[in-house]
Amino acid sequence: MTMQFELVTPEASQAQIEATMVVVPGAEGDMGVLQDHAPTVTSLRPGVVSVTGSDGETGFFVAGGFAEITAARCVILAESATPLSDLTAEAAQAAMTEAKAALETATSDGEKNAAERKVAVADAMVDAAKA
Repeated sequence: MTMQFELVTPEASQAQIEATMVVVPGAEGDMGVLQDHAPTVTSLRPGVVSVTGSDGETGFFVAGGFAEITAARCVILAESATPLSDLTAEAAQAAMTEAKAALETATSDGEKNAAERKVAVADAMVDAAKA
């Protein structure tokens, strides 16, 4: 039994896959989704979305967003998404360096909050690149 998986960013639809299982990085922990799942909307933390389909497992790093789950679909609305196959340790480390520099130079509360968010995303990206 399969369900429709779709990953959407502000730029475009990133993926559409017939999936047997999807694992999303929910705000309160990873959540496995199968066909006939109860309808749910949940926020996502930065992390890896893992999609299992007929072609095997495909992974995407998302910087946060929301998941809308129904019995037949799982739609991820992500701030940004990168296929794990395109994610390198060097790029993740560069993002971490940039985020830490932004945090060090932040002066206002708004700048500090935004920089702390960038550090959290970069930290999750470094972890995803290691996996």
